[in-house]
Formats: sequence, C-alpha cells, structure tokens
Amino acid sequence: MKAFIFKTNQYLLERFPLLWNTRFIWMLLVASLLHLVFFVFGFFTLSNPKLLQERYITSIFYENGTVFLSSIISILLIVVWLIYMFKNNGFKNFYPTTTSKLFGQFLSYFVIIFGCSTFYLSYNYGIKSHIALTYSDAQIEKEIEIANDVALFFSEDVSSYTIDKRRFPKPFYELYCEDIEKFIDESQPYLKFLDESFQFYTLKTKEVKIGDSNEFDIKSDSSFSGVVYRKTTDTHRIYYIKDTVVDLTSSIKTVNPSYYNASHTFFISKNDTLRDRSNNYNYYSQYDYADYGYNSRSDFSIRHQLRNQRNHDLLKRHDKTEIKNLFEAFLTFSDYYKIDHNLTAEQWLEMVYHPNNFEVKHFIRTEEKDEYDYTRTIILEQTQFEKFFTDHLSDYHYKNNDLQNVFENIEDIKESNPFTESIHFFMWFSFFLACLIFMFRVTGLKPLLFSIISVGVLTLLIALLTALIFYLIDGNDNKTFYFISYLTLFLGTLILAIPIIFIQKIKKLIVAICVNISIIGFSLYVFLIIGIITMHQQDICRANPSYYLDSFECYTLMDVFGIYWSFIMFSIAILFIFFYSKIIKKWKALPEG
Repeated sequence: MKAFIFKTNQYLLERFPLLWNTRFIWMLLVASLLHLVFFVFGFFTLSNPKLLQERYITSIFYENGTVFLSSIISILLIVVWLIYMFKNNGFKNFYPTTTSKLFGQFLSYFVIIFGCSTFYLSYNYGIKSHIALTYSDAQIEKEIEIANDVALFFSEDVSSYTIDKRRFPKPFYELYCEDIEKFIDESQPYLKFLDESFQFYTLKTKEVKIGDSNEFDIKSDSSFSGVVYRKTTDTHRIYYIKDTVVDLTSSIKTVNPSYYNASHTFFISKNDTLRDRSNNYNYYSQYDYADYGYNSRSDFSIRHQLRNQRNHDLLKRHDKTEIKNLFEAFLTFSDYYKIDHNLTAEQWLEMVYHPNNFEVKHFIRTEEKDEYDYTRTIILEQTQFEKFFTDHLSDYHYKNNDLQNVFENIEDIKESNPFTESIHFFMWFSFFLACLIFMFRVTGLKPLLFSIISVGVLTLLIALLTALIFYLIDGNDNKTFYFISYLTLFLGTLILAIPIIFIQKIKKLIVAICVNISIIGFSLYVFLIIGIITMHQQDICRANPSYYLDSFECYTLMDVFGIYWSFIMFSIAILFIFFYSKIIKKWKALPEG
C-alpha cells in the first residue's frame, strides 16, 4: 500500500504538480468513501417504520446527531488536508506559476472543501432511496385511499358528524348551515340537537369590481350583512350572502350525529389531482365580522361534497362484510407502521354498524385511556353537547395523527430534493472558505489578518455613520439606506480599483489587503449593485397610482431570476477570480517595502 501511494505521488508530482500539491486525488478518494458510508447510514435510518410517526422526519439529520458527526468529520478532514498541503507553498518558495495554475489552485480548494462538507447530501439521498424502494407510489396511494374511507368511522369528536357537515345529496351542497346561536332566527324553521341549533339558508351573490371604492366599505353596507365567503376572479370579487331560510325537516331523518354527515378528508395527498374550490375562496372570521353576520366556513369545497357522497354510497350499501374488510386492510398497514391502537375489525364494526340512520353511538379516543380518565370527570358548566361526547366515549383508541405523520413524511421525503434545498449553503460556504485558504496561500498570514481587521473596522464605521445619518435626517429609513448603500458602493469600488489602477503607487501591504477583500467580496459587491437598482425600481413602482391594487404587478431586477441570482453571482465570482489571478501575479512581483 505504501509503495502504491509513493508511486502515485511521484506520478502526480512529475506530471500534475498542482494535483500533487493540493492532495486533490487523495482527498476526493477519502471524501467519496465517506459519502458512501453516509449514504448507507441514511439508507437504514428509517428502517424502523415507527420513526415515520414523528413530525418533520426530513429534519432527522439534525435531530439524531448526524449533523454533529458530519461536522466533526468534515473539520478533521479539512484540518489534516491543510496540514499536509501547507508543507509546500509555491509562492513562498518562489516556484514559477501561471494565471491558470493560480486559478486551478482555487478550484482545487473549492472542490475539496465541497466534497468534505456535503455529507448531508449523501445521507439524505440514502433516506430517499430507502423510502422509494420500500414504499411504492401505488402502495401509498392505495393506503391513503383506504385511510380516507375508514376515517369516516374514526368517531373522535361530535362536531364532525353533526348535520351542518352534510354536503350530499342535493340540496345540502347548495345550502349554508348556520350553527352560531346568536345568528339563528328562531321565528324561522330550524333544527336542534341538545343545546346546538342548525338553520339552513340559500345563498345569494353580489359582485364588486376589484379596486372599486365600495370594496373597502362592505362593513358599513347593510346589503353585505350575512356574508359567508367570497370568491376572487381576475376583475371581481363575488360575495356569497345568506338569503332565505329553508325548511329541511322532512328531508332529514335524524338530527343526531350520524356517519351520513361526515364530509372531512383524513389525508390529502400531494399527488391529488382534484382542484379544490376551497383554495380559491376566502372565508370570513366570525370574530372579526360577528357584528353583522359573517361566519367562518371551510366546507364549501368540491372535496367535501365528493367525500360526503362517497361516504353516503358506502353506508347506503349496508354491506357489513365490505366495511369489515376495509377495517382489516386499514389495521393491517396500521400495524406495519406501528400505530398505537387497541382496535380489532370485529370490535370496531360492532361500534359503528347501526344501519338505521348510522347514528354515532360510540366515540374513539385519539390517545390511550389515562389511568385516571379525566374525560369522565364532571366538569363545571359542561354543555349538553360536550356531555354527549363524554357519555359515549369508549375505551378504544387509535392515534390517527401518527398515521397522518407517516403519510406526510413519506410524501415529503419523496418530494424533497436535498441538492436544491441545500446547494446554496454548501456552495457559498465552500467558496468563502476556499477564498480564505487561497488568500493565505497567496498573500500570507499578516495581510490576511490585516484584511479581516480592516473589514471589521469599516463595518463598524459604516454602522456608526448609519446611526448618525438616521438621527440627523429625523429617522428617514429610505434616505439613510440609500446613503449607506452608495457609500458602501464607493468604498467597494475604491478597494477594487487600488490593485488594478494604483498597484505601483501604494504600499504592497495595503494592496494585499485590497486584493484579499476583492477576492472574497466581489460577489457581495455585485449583489449590492443589484440591490441598489432594485431599490430604485421599487420607488418608481410605489409612485404608480395603481401600485396598491391586487392586479398591479411590479417586477424588479431582483425578481427577474429570484433564487437563481445565487448561481449567477457565484459564476460571476468564479470568473472574477480567474481574471483577477493576473492582478495577483502582478502584486506578488512587487518589491517589498
């Protein structure tokens, strides 16, 4: 092994001295092996399905300590690499060099640091590979379908089964059900379950053009009294308002909580193709608009109607075997995911199967029964509605939130892209660290330390000057920001110009400081220019009378590429170092003193 390493080093030294000097081949080999280890580690991290019950499992890299292991390994690799690399400094020993070799050194530093610091990517791609191989899209899609059907019988609260949740058949999906006592018109027909009242209304519509002065005066307009929700189009807002009370007494077989009323969907997959109307509707809060009848409702969507229809069809078939098979399939994959429950298909079926109106007679807990069972403790001022729940609460439980987390985590991991989510951090981290090492190799320790001190002093002076200017102009944020931005731009331009224009006329140490700041700060300089242009564009936009209308769009230079500015500025920074290598050579050729 030693002979192989020696021969390889000799070969690199004779033919590729840059790769030999930077230990490029050996560092990438070690980094690649460690990436493979982290990939395997990530692949088996979620081998226990119970871990999928935790929220935001995509962050497990940070939660299980892997981030610390990865950081320690990265630091050790980089430190050992620097120790070996600093044994030979081409500039220090006056080895002949070229612009391309200087730039090649910087690129080698960047690639090595990037390779030694991105174990996060391998770990997360290992997790993605495990999830993709273990849980196929077809399997998860089928399990979600079963869970949404079975959720009809979760029976975890009363409000999910009251008559106001009914969205099928007609006319239920055309009506609005008022359930707030203060808005119930007792002179008109209404339904009552214990101490809860329900009154059905037809809805009328009223359109307001976007930007119209009437749009901002609806609170004072009595014709808007009873608004339930609104829909926004390109040019108008359509308000849906309570109109006429409808008597549904003859259409409703029972006002008691019934499985026929359930219209909620347990889990909505990211791959769901249904275009839900609720995404296009704005619902009003009863607390903000209660004075004139606004109410909050989120169940006017197509999804609620279709789910209620599917539930209705299942119950109408009265097929006991079908429901039991549904429970068995559901509990089978629940056991695989290790969801905590104490149900069996037979027990569950016995609790819910009441073909006469399918009334809810038993409720299932979402947590295991506590030893003291506080839910059955007599509560002062408990409403009849609340008492109905506690009186019918069983000892069975099913932690359905854990199953939701399982589905959510599987879909999140499949949808995630660790590269795009983290590339900007690793890219810029590697760039700035490579710049620091490059600066040390080129200019030495003393100029590097003076560069850091100079940046700190300039930052402090600019901060103090900002506070002074802000005080002198009576707290005008906009003018202060412009002044400081242009001052920083002037200082940045001066620092960039000194090594290019005044390299022969200024002391070598001062030029070295400017060279170092230019190497690491040029991307920030470009970002500052883009920011100043964007500020001026925003001011011009705000001066437009149409700026505050929803339909008005104002695009600035920053908006053109968005997050992709990061890649653009990174490319500019790399090109700058390539062309700036010629300036570095000129600086090194200057006489000392």
